[in-house]
This record gives sequence, structure tokens and C-alpha cells, in this order.
Amino acid sequence: MKTFIYIIFSALLLLPVYSQDNDGKKIDMFNLDVLNFYSPEGTKSRVDIYIEVQLGKLEFKRSKKDKTAFVSKFDLVIEVKDNTGMMVYNNVSKEEVTTQETGQEYLSQNSHILTRNLFLAPGEYDLHVSINEKSTQIYSEKKRKIIVEDYASKPLSISDVMIVSKMTQVSGKKVITPDVARNVGNLDTFYIFYYIYNSGEEQLVDVNCKIFDFEKKEVFSRTEIIDVTMNNLFQNQLFMGFPTSGLSYGKFTIVITAAGKSHTVSEKATFNNQSVEFPLPLSNIDELIYQLAYIAKDEELRFMQAGKTTEEKQKRFLDFWKKKDPNPLSKRNEVMQEYYRRLIISNKNFTTTLLPGWRTDMGMVFIIFGDPSNIERHPFDLDTKPYEVWQYYDINKEFVFVDNSGFGDYRLITPLWETFRYER
Repeated sequence: MKTFIYIIFSALLLLPVYSQDNDGKKIDMFNLDVLNFYSPEGTKSRVDIYIEVQLGKLEFKRSKKDKTAFVSKFDLVIEVKDNTGMMVYNNVSKEEVTTQETGQEYLSQNSHILTRNLFLAPGEYDLHVSINEKSTQIYSEKKRKIIVEDYASKPLSISDVMIVSKMTQVSGKKVITPDVARNVGNLDTFYIFYYIYNSGEEQLVDVNCKIFDFEKKEVFSRTEIIDVTMNNLFQNQLFMGFPTSGLSYGKFTIVITAAGKSHTVSEKATFNNQSVEFPLPLSNIDELIYQLAYIAKDEELRFMQAGKTTEEKQKRFLDFWKKKDPNPLSKRNEVMQEYYRRLIISNKNFTTTLLPGWRTDMGMVFIIFGDPSNIERHPFDLDTKPYEVWQYYDINKEFVFVDNSGFGDYRLITPLWETFRYER
């Protein structure tokens, strides 16, 4: 049996109490990305909005048209206001997503991307995107400030940068799949796609692309020379591929510089390399650190929490997991994957009205010791409250949980006082 370090209740005293939304129905169910490109539509630029809906967050019902398929229906609302608060775009659409598979593993690993193309005058805007699944009353929303550039009037410029998760060839043309979450953690190779716009003054342009980690260390650099006069093209497409094998976990910045004879311009973009095992984005670093209560020592927790900035906390958090990696040369960190597997299962199975699953007694035992060898459930025994007995044969231990409240809040009868460490 593999066990994780458990630092007795002193670590738990550091943890905050979580509360649910009032209606319990507002969840994070989609990723959002917004990109700005040149448009021939007069004085307006093109704004592409990408909404990636997580299938595992939707409710699917058998289709009335096709009995072998399942369908989910929801309303998509997109609103755009200018910097005076005036609504310049407002659209409500009824969307459907169809799938042939409804297994939890399939749904949790797949998504559906919706795209909207708007044409807006250069300026600053507020974007509000929301999804409302009426059958379950589940609601999700995201807000974003966007700046629309005026590419047509500039002698040399660079569009926004798209992170591409997949690129294929269909009938001789490139077909790309945007990485809406801008997270390359589950990819072996990712691509960036962007345009260089030239009004005709330049002939040859040196294009340099550099990638920096969150410590501002350069991890990639690539340079190429493009002839921007070929076929009198105003728009010049560029694709660049990068392997992820050499990337540490964390946030990265892309800096693209285009230098011609008379003009030099640059553009920045960001992406994350985050393990898909993390239950939360790295931006939720405080909560991610709290979730290490069963594997980190007190001094390790305090060291991570004492980071002066979000970036410093993230670095200390990632360094903690790097030290736990049994095979640093491989892309997988087996210790981290197993820890978060147990944490996610605990949140799914043991969450109560007051605590997320990983904070409950059952979640604590499950994360530390893993799957029990045997579980005895006694929900309806006479003259006793509901209780369960978890048995671990290989370490000769058992744990008894009692539901004193009658609402599924099982408490461990005998607290854990020993210190257990993860062993391979």
C-alpha cells in the first residue's frame, strides 16, 4: 500500500472553510479565448471569440431524432459593451451538443468548441459570455476586457497569437484546432499561429519568436526571414511548432518581434503548461497549496504560503512537486498524478454541504491510504447510527466512520495521530 505524508491536525487548522453559491448551480463549465485580427470590413477589425464547453459539465438526454445519440441543450449569451457602457453587440443563441458516448471518462476528457466572429471598431470593450442550461438551471459566465487594434493604418503590425492544440491537412489546406484554455499540459507539441500585416513599405522582415518561463528565463528562440512582398500580400500567415518535453510546469510568455528596414513591432501572448491532474488552475495557487495538507510538512506549507507574489507561490508549489517526481526525465509525475487522482475522487464522492470531499474525514483517509481493501457499510442497522468500516489488509488497519447527523457527514471515530509517508 502506498501512503502519503499526513501531518496531523495542525495543518488542517490552516485551511479555510469553503461555501457553495447560494443556488448551488453556478459552476465553471467553459473556457474562453478572444483573438483580434485584421478585417477588410472598412474601418473595423475582426474579433474571434472561442468558447470551449466541457462535456462533463453538461446534462445529456437521449435524442428524439436519433435513438443512438444523446443531446445537450443550452443558451449561449454574448454581450459586448464599449468603454461608455453602451451595448454594441448582444446575441442569444440556442445551442445543441450531440454525442454517441456518455461515459464519465469520455465526457470528462472531451469538449465542444463554439466560435463567433465579430467586427468592431478599434477601441476598448467589455465582453460578457454566459451559458445557461435550463434543464438543470446550471449557469456559467466569464467576463473579459478586450482591446481591438487598428491594423489597417499601421505600416507593420502583428495580430493576436493563437495557441493551437492540433494541426492537420485537409485537401492541401491547414486545419487548426485552437487551444482555448491556452494550456499545453496534455500535448507533446503545440503550435502558435498569427499574422504579420504589412502595408507595403517593407520587403524582408526578420521574425523572432522567444518563449520565457515565469522566472523570465528564455526557454525557446526561433528566427526566420519572410518576404512580405510575395504576391503583394498584406496578410502573412505564420505557424511555429514547439515541443513541450523541455517545459516545466507554470505560466509562459511568448514575445514575437518583427523587424523590417524601417519599422519594428512586437506582440506578447501567454500560455500555461499545467498538469491535467491539477483540480484547479495555477491562478488558484492558495487553494492548491492548502490541498497539499496530506503530503506536505508544516514547514513546507508555510514556505509556499509565505511567497510574496502569486508567481513566487506558484514556483514554490511547482518546485515541491518536482522534488516528489520519481522519474524527472519522463513527462509524467506519478506521485503527483496519484495524489490528485485521490483528491478528485474524494471531492466527487465525499463532499458534504459544509466541506469539499478532500476536507472530510473519509476524504482524508482515502487520500492518505488510497482505495480500501474492503468496505463494510451499515446504513440501516437497528439501534445504531449509520456507519462504515474501511479495511486495509496490507497495512493491517481499519477505520470506522459514523454518520451522527444523518445527513451523510461521516466522521472518523479514532483520529489519526501517526505520521505516514508515501513509499514506492
